[in-house]
Amino acid sequence: MERSAFEQASFKDKVYIVLEQGKEISSRQFLFYNIKLYSLSDYFAEIWYIPTSNKIDKVEVLNIDEMLHIYRNDFDISSLLK
Repeated sequence: MERSAFEQASFKDKVYIVLEQGKEISSRQFLFYNIKLYSLSDYFAEIWYIPTSNKIDKVEVLNIDEMLHIYRNDFDISSLLK
């Protein structure tokens, strides 16, 4: 699904699309959230999960620049620079 269509989808549909079509590539902790990063066709999406209430709070869409900034320490690209 293209990013523009994804952004117009309902919250429930976004969660379904990410979990069914996305590929999990990283995760992080922020405050009381467990955040998982997923790769979709030409963009990235994060699912913000609250373990204490067993609830997905939000789905955020990221472009490549945002993803690289937030997850810069999670990926080693040094071998690509040789």
